[in-house]
Amino acid sequence: MTLVLPVIAASAISATSPIWAAQLEEVVVTAQKRTESVQDVPITVTALSNEAVSDFGVDNLFKLADLVPGMVFSRAPDDGLALTLRGLGTPARTQSFDQSVALFLDGMFLGKGRMYSSAFFDIERIEVIKGTQSTLLGKNTSLGAISITSQKPGDEFGGRVQVSGEFENGGWSADGGVDIPVSDQLAVRLAARLVEQDGWVKNTLTGEDVPSDEEKAFRATAVYTPSDFLDFSLSYQYSDSERTGNGFQYVDQGGYLTTEALEIFGEARLDDTKAAICPECPGGESFHDTEMDLAGLTVNWTVGSSTITSVTSLARYDLKFFDDFDFGNAFDETTFLILDPGRVDLYSTYFTRDEDYEQFSQEFRIASDTGSTLEYLAGLFYFDSDWESSEAQFFRTPNFPPAGPTGQIFNGPFTNNFEQQTETWSAFGQATLNFTDRLRGTLGLRYTDEQKDISFQRVQGDPATLWNSVINPPFDTDLGFDDDFLNGNLNVQFDANEDIMFYAAYGLGSKTGGYAESAEVGSGDPSLSVNDGGARVETETAQTYEVGAKMLLGGGSATVNVALFFTEVDDFQETSFLVTAAGAQFLTRNIDVESQGVEFDGIWQATDSLRLSAGFTFADATHSDDGSKLAQAPELTGSVGAHFESAITSDLTLSASGYARYRDKMVSQINETFPSDSFTSFDLNVTVADQDDRWRLSLIGTNLTDEVVTDFSGPPAGPVGALFGAPTGDQGITADAPSPLRTIRLQATYNF
Repeated sequence: MTLVLPVIAASAISATSPIWAAQLEEVVVTAQKRTESVQDVPITVTALSNEAVSDFGVDNLFKLADLVPGMVFSRAPDDGLALTLRGLGTPARTQSFDQSVALFLDGMFLGKGRMYSSAFFDIERIEVIKGTQSTLLGKNTSLGAISITSQKPGDEFGGRVQVSGEFENGGWSADGGVDIPVSDQLAVRLAARLVEQDGWVKNTLTGEDVPSDEEKAFRATAVYTPSDFLDFSLSYQYSDSERTGNGFQYVDQGGYLTTEALEIFGEARLDDTKAAICPECPGGESFHDTEMDLAGLTVNWTVGSSTITSVTSLARYDLKFFDDFDFGNAFDETTFLILDPGRVDLYSTYFTRDEDYEQFSQEFRIASDTGSTLEYLAGLFYFDSDWESSEAQFFRTPNFPPAGPTGQIFNGPFTNNFEQQTETWSAFGQATLNFTDRLRGTLGLRYTDEQKDISFQRVQGDPATLWNSVINPPFDTDLGFDDDFLNGNLNVQFDANEDIMFYAAYGLGSKTGGYAESAEVGSGDPSLSVNDGGARVETETAQTYEVGAKMLLGGGSATVNVALFFTEVDDFQETSFLVTAAGAQFLTRNIDVESQGVEFDGIWQATDSLRLSAGFTFADATHSDDGSKLAQAPELTGSVGAHFESAITSDLTLSASGYARYRDKMVSQINETFPSDSFTSFDLNVTVADQDDRWRLSLIGTNLTDEVVTDFSGPPAGPVGALFGAPTGDQGITADAPSPLRTIRLQATYNF
């Protein structure tokens, strides 16, 4: 029996435990590049099976965050990722930043944030690893990692087909996989996914339900095992993802919009409607198209008591984005005659972005068998990538008082052209010493050298204005960044008995710096530090301290896991909107931050039919200098749930899973601005299946009460607030995206 577990999935069953009527199944993970029980790993890991995510229609990492306490994953308007674990992560805006929560697919490191929204299908297991884990996981895991393991070919012909229809908003999806045993030594699995999904916000000006998604993806995996000591796994994945529109809409925080303005902008409250159009965008909506190829080869060779592993990967993507950044109706002459007689300006603010990216990585490592007095793992890692980005920012904001040059804030186009080549070398090693049968300690070190060669160009558009000549002056320069550092991990584990383990862990991790392609660079010299008006960001260094206990109770019927943590980050790479009386602009800087708190999860198999679970994370994430809250960092997140399963006839089984999930209030920008209220959702899955689980029919509901809160918020580009006397910032007129509203899905699965 596999359950949806929005907490740390549990548990190894002690060989000496008494036989109880109800016991939890063992869950194994590879968080430390070994296969081991999650209850034996001295770090915080949330492990979710394919069934766990499928049962609630989770088909991307954004929805995955709903199942993981302490994880928040939101989208900025340009698909920038606001991903945090325990309140810490990489801010949404700057795409040249690496992510501090790394992503791995079948051991392949995916080196760019854009790849986090790639196709998500035919999954065996997902592991969310919290804290600093840089020794083994390496590059850019200073605040955590997400590891996705796809389904591998079976040794018999068979497969799975799953189709679903969404009734609340409209849409459908179909995916599946088939195992093809070619010989005793070679097996192949083919998997594919198709999606057409409408959004939860109606755009009254275009008639579209946004954001709508279309996706097609394919994966082929081959496993060749010529002997008991050698195996090869080769995979290739292609995906093409298109997103039309976004949910961002004007929210009038103080009743500033007039009746005439509301007829143009809509009702200006956060809900399931908006009134926006981008004349320069396809179909009048923001439009994102990302095409991606991923290929990987893993070789395992057992030599004596050791295993040598090689992981080779190639990845690339191309994207074309059109983004509406005024989030409203494009002003024309008629509009201005209504709002401000005598004005005949044209107003439309939008960005276009083209990116090309490719990477190559190679890792070699050797690992000893477990169980000996001294266990070891050591290896080398090489990474090379090329990223080219061209973002054109078209600000056509009409002069608003005061007239003259100061009225040209947010007016005047320019283009940022950014080319970056990254080369990374790492050497790492970790050793575990079993002092006794109950006490063991682990020490790991990783040395990294990373070099970035950059060409950064800002081209002024026409007309020349204060915005594109002084605040964002043109330049054309070659830059370089080179850094080397030593990271590591240290932990101690003590088994009080076979069912209770205590641990203490320390991790030191780094995320290299470089240059922020979205920095304002008011100095005109991008080589300067971002804190001095340039674009250079320093390397980010994180230290995590954690103590915890993992307990298997009730003869294997329950687990209780608790962890206390403290993380401090020096030179945290932060980009956010800075809102002043003169307007809003991006602020990029290095600043020290920290997070401290506690995590808890528990699972109880109360009977053969009933399982109860609960989990929460409390994380106080703040700027170290003034104690202000970080963006996308709610203090409390968590869930409680139950799963019930019972036979209703000799041939049929009925199961039901229900969860209440909670996310505390949070802010989207620095200085504790642009807040979002707390959010509570209720999810329910009711499934009928045959006894052999050959087929399943599920009715899946998420956010059943249709609660709406802000998922991400910021200031709209343009004169909307000034035209109506609204203050600048979150007390005036804001641009907010609502979190996903209620979904009702009927899902059918057939296994053959």
